[in-house]
Amino acid sequence: MKGAGERTRSLKSRKKSNQQPASQIQESTLKSKSRQRKHQGQSLTACSVKCSMVEGGTETETEPSQALNEREAVSSVRKSGTKSEKYVGAHLSIQAGGIWKAVSHSVEIGGRALGLFLRSPRSWRARPLEEKAAERFRLCCKEYDFPARFILPHSPYVMNLGSPKPDVYEKSRTMLVEELQCCRQLGLTLYNMHPGAGIDATSVDECLNRIADGINYAHGLVEGVTVVLENMSCQGTTIGGKFEELRGIIDRVQDKSRIGVCLDTCHAFAAGYDLSKKEGLQKMLNEFSSVVGLHYLKAVHVNDSKGALGCHLDRHENIGRGHIGLEGFRHIMNEPRFNDLPMILETPYSPVHGDPREEIELLYSFYKGKGNT
Repeated sequence: MKGAGERTRSLKSRKKSNQQPASQIQESTLKSKSRQRKHQGQSLTACSVKCSMVEGGTETETEPSQALNEREAVSSVRKSGTKSEKYVGAHLSIQAGGIWKAVSHSVEIGGRALGLFLRSPRSWRARPLEEKAAERFRLCCKEYDFPARFILPHSPYVMNLGSPKPDVYEKSRTMLVEELQCCRQLGLTLYNMHPGAGIDATSVDECLNRIADGINYAHGLVEGVTVVLENMSCQGTTIGGKFEELRGIIDRVQDKSRIGVCLDTCHAFAAGYDLSKKEGLQKMLNEFSSVVGLHYLKAVHVNDSKGALGCHLDRHENIGRGHIGLEGFRHIMNEPRFNDLPMILETPYSPVHGDPREEIELLYSFYKGKGNT
């Protein structure tokens, strides 16, 4: 996910890339189809709220992807509502009161998975979660049959368990405890975090030790929540761009039953795994299985990459508009090792022009297995 100062430009100002299909669907047609759709025939309750998809926790000013010719057939792909083994959703941010409203909005846009922040991603401070709000969140999950294992809260960007600075490390450790406590209140069982970063004079082993110590500390104070480490793009001094680093943290965590990994497709591509090709996807997963272990795979962040292969830059792009491309996501959506895992979009999105339902439907249209939603 991107930093605050890295907002994407409007698609209107972008140069056309070779990856854009020649034919385009009219925006008015997309909006008309969106208005006609309801998730499995359900009429949503007052829980619904307008949420926005975020890239790095910041509402982006990028128009939604609308130049993908595969969308011409999307409206008929999922009409039967047959359940598949893929659980695709989006990272949503609450614009107007009530954390529980993210659940109903996720259902409204056809999501079967959900990512969200539990507080401002750029602040150390957070108001305590009121029990009344937590109860409404749990009730919404029950009402819409939205299992906790497909909801993946994301850590704030200020958290850095790899920091050698005592004050930053202590605040990060305290924040992790607070976030896991919030998960417990909400009835959630997974918590996604960026492992952290050191400074130039810090060794990788020192960072791994600090990160694992922070997780062990939080595990000792909060039960029942699995910490999910996100792979990174090998940018700067960040930890987690190499599977060996993720394995190094896991080896140092005492409770192996409460540690896992989320694979981010953009980060993996930027780190050097060519996910635009089926063989590249297989190579990545085989290496992950060998180094980390597939039983630690708990989630997937589904993002195209604005940067080229191996660029080490964390720049998310809309599905099919980046260097991974549509064909790459066809393979990703039909990869059985991603079955029954939350697959969460973190692509650019503008609340002015639409919502992520179009990309959710696009991804489901690629799926060739049983079920189409």
